[in-house]
Amino acid sequence: MERKHQHILNVSRSLLFQSNLPKAYWCYVVIHVVHIINRLPPTVKNNVCPYQILYKKPPTYLNLKVFGTLCFASTLENNRTKLDPRARKCVFLGFKVGVKGYVLLDTLSIEFLYLEM
Repeated sequence: MERKHQHILNVSRSLLFQSNLPKAYWCYVVIHVVHIINRLPPTVKNNVCPYQILYKKPPTYLNLKVFGTLCFASTLENNRTKLDPRARKCVFLGFKVGVKGYVLLDTLSIEFLYLEM
């Protein structure tokens, strides 16, 4: 258990340094790391990852994103005019728990955006 905790913190630390985000976002990076680790196939246990044991199907790797990267969130059509921007500049912080969606940080207003797909 202690080794797994150390592994999570080591990967979290490296992702946080790579993203150049402040330490205040540590909780998002830890959740992101656990999300990734649960989908990686281990070298033991017949090459079955924890996600596959829990959900009885292999994980999909199509929706994986890099923590702390630049992304753009679409703005609502009913609140914008013809010349308003169609997207907001954001930083990717992770996946929304319980639904298929993302957690983003708006770079201008420093507010969190929770997007569902």
